[in-house]
Amino acid sequence: MTYLHRRIFKSQTTGAITIQELLQTMFVGEMLRGDGDIWIVSPWISNVVLIDNRSGNFDSVNPEWGRREVRLADVLIALMARGTSVTIVTRSDEINRNFLAKLNELVEQQALEDCVELHVRKQLHTKGILLTSSLLMGSMNLTYNGMVINDEWVEFSLDSQDLARTKLEFMQYMETH
Repeated sequence: MTYLHRRIFKSQTTGAITIQELLQTMFVGEMLRGDGDIWIVSPWISNVVLIDNRSGNFDSVNPEWGRREVRLADVLIALMARGTSVTIVTRSDEINRNFLAKLNELVEQQALEDCVELHVRKQLHTKGILLTSSLLMGSMNLTYNGMVINDEWVEFSLDSQDLARTKLEFMQYMETH
C-alpha cells in the first residue's frame, strides 16, 4: 500500500527527530534529483541545520560540504548550483535578517542571482516547503524553535495533485500588492 500523506504532531518530547529526519530526506532527495523548482514559505526563517553529515553519509551527495551539519543556506546554494530555482516568501522581520544576509552573500559569491527570488509579505502566516516531488505544510516556521522546541503539526505529502495545487497557491505570492 502506498501512502501519499503523513501527519506529524510534534512536541518537545516527541516528533522533533522525525521532523529533522524528514526535512533531511526531502532535501537530500532534491539534491539527487538535480534541477527543479522549490518554494520555501515561512514568516520566520533561520539558517537551521537540514542535513547531518557529521558521519559522512552524504559525502557523495556533495563532497564540498565535508563532515559537518549542513545548514539551510548551504543546501539552497548547492541546489541552485545544480540548476534548481528557489523562491522564498517571508516577512521582513528581524529574525529573518541573518539568514537572508547569509544566503545573499553565498548567492553573490557563486553568481547565482538568477536562481533565487525573494518575496516579502507583511501579513504572511502560511508555512510550507514545496520541493519538486514533496510538500511539507503546517504550523511550523523554518526555525530552530519551530523544528525542535515548539509544539507543532505538519503534514507531508507526495500527492502530485496536492503539490500542483500548492504551487498554484504559492505562485500568487509573486503578484505585487
